[in-house]
Amino acid sequence: MSQRLRGISDDEAMGLVKEIFDASNQLLGRTANLVRILAHSPHLAKWFLGLVVAVRQPNAGAVSDARLRNLATLKTSTLNGCRY
Repeated sequence: MSQRLRGISDDEAMGLVKEIFDASNQLLGRTANLVRILAHSPHLAKWFLGLVVAVRQPNAGAVSDARLRNLATLKTSTLNGCRY
């Protein structure tokens, strides 16, 4: 199955999308592929980034164990047939 929406690259990011990418890099250390795809709808990407930061970053209120989150990510990827 091929990807239907291409992610927005750093070079293409302008305005609010660039701000979202910069915030993602600052808060998470990178911009995930899903955020790059959601950036076609910047307000949705902004909302999603806030959710991810709240769930993953202890300084933003996350209380779940990082090992448990990683295990959940791996299990979900396996169930969905992800290859990477």
